[in-house]
Amino acid sequence: MKDDSFLRPLYACVPNLRRASNKAVSVYLPARAEGFDMRHYDIELGHLRRRYRDRLDDEEREIMERELRRLREHLEVVKPAGCPALAGFGDEPVGLLELVKLPSETDARLEVGPLLLAPIERQLERFPPALIAVVDKEHARLFAAVLDEVYPLEQVHGVEVRRNRAGGTSAPSNQRKADNRTKSNLEKVIDVIGHEVRSGAYMRIFVAGPEEARAELERLMPPPLKRVLAGHLSASIDSSRLQHELRQQLQLARTQ
Repeated sequence: MKDDSFLRPLYACVPNLRRASNKAVSVYLPARAEGFDMRHYDIELGHLRRRYRDRLDDEEREIMERELRRLREHLEVVKPAGCPALAGFGDEPVGLLELVKLPSETDARLEVGPLLLAPIERQLERFPPALIAVVDKEHARLFAAVLDEVYPLEQVHGVEVRRNRAGGTSAPSNQRKADNRTKSNLEKVIDVIGHEVRSGAYMRIFVAGPEEARAELERLMPPPLKRVLAGHLSASIDSSRLQHELRQQLQLARTQ
């Protein structure tokens, strides 16, 4: 499969795509905006089956029928919703079965053979993959925003930054120690961000977290990272729905 700068983040977040043989099935479908309803996908898959049946030879038709059954079963389990379109990829002999949410509508189509990724490439050009850093003074969680999904990448753990409220002559010294620990923790985060950006997979950076930690992270960033800083997101590193909240905010940012 072709492996260029546009597809690299897709392969990183959906590594099973690398397994595909030259007899995989690729499907692009409009998603139901109002929420998941299997009847919608049954209709769309039926249209594709009838549209492509006469274009395929006997072996390809058999592959199509097998993989459409697998994708339908996967749709019922995953119940995707809240995105304009879906890409589905199936190749049972190599264990491939994936659904990818797309941020923009695309033509419904089906192909048997090497993975059909050109429609995804066009959407990655339009919506460049982004790295999201959610920080506080001690920790960070990094995410990849690729197409219409947010994927966890890694966590960065720093040393404890004590909140010493005591006054007296020791207060300035304690504050300097806390500031130095914060700086060391955030520099560690910047090292990880820099490594990810240098890989060429991410063209934008979003930062989220308490304003003080976020502002210090941005102040410490070297110029190459500051140049790809795309904005702020509102999220707490301790949120139990952090991944979902980040995805919602990115979707909203695209409409503004």
